Amino acid sequence: MKITTVKQQLKNPERASIFVDGKYSFSLSLNELVVEKLKNGFELDEPALERLKKLSVDGKLNGRALEWVLGRPHSTRELRDYLRRKKADPELVDAWIEEFTDRKYLNDASYAAWRIDVRRRGGKSERAIRSELMGKGVPRDILDEQLHEGKDEQARLKEVITKKQKLARYKADPQKLMRYLVGHGFGYDDIKRALAGDED
Repeated sequence: MKITTVKQQLKNPERASIFVDGKYSFSLSLNELVVEKLKNGFELDEPALERLKKLSVDGKLNGRALEWVLGRPHSTRELRDYLRRKKADPELVDAWIEEFTDRKYLNDASYAAWRIDVRRRGGKSERAIRSELMGKGVPRDILDEQLHEGKDEQARLKEVITKKQKLARYKADPQKLMRYLVGHGFGYDDIKRALAGDED
């Protein structure tokens, strides 16, 4: 078998299409192409072709994983789960996690700070936020540090109540407001005290 054409792709100029014996066979990044030293007339046996096809598949998955990570913050466990769903080789999963962490694309503390801010603005309790982030694999020490920086639970609860009581559907129906607050992870007794205006 022989490489008959190496052609830079129009849609993705960072990749090149490789044709073997006149037919499209696989694609590689330009960097991979240089490393493999492939060019027209290069002879391939079956094992070499299979290795290059595997390199192609892995390279595309690496690119998709990078886009996914850069789309919004993610935890390390989220990336690991994503790559497992995509059936990436375990050694590649570990290598890419290390690579993305070294490049500062992946950072559990930054992810936790971002997610905590989003959830707090959404009215979630600290307990609910902690539970969610533990489910995302954020280490306990990071959670303790990040959650400690926020307001205490009772102050946040009162803030959410004040905000929600401005809406007619909650102002007219205290039970509905209570159900909302319980659903956002606040404790029932804390809610009762806050609604009663008990400062103790």
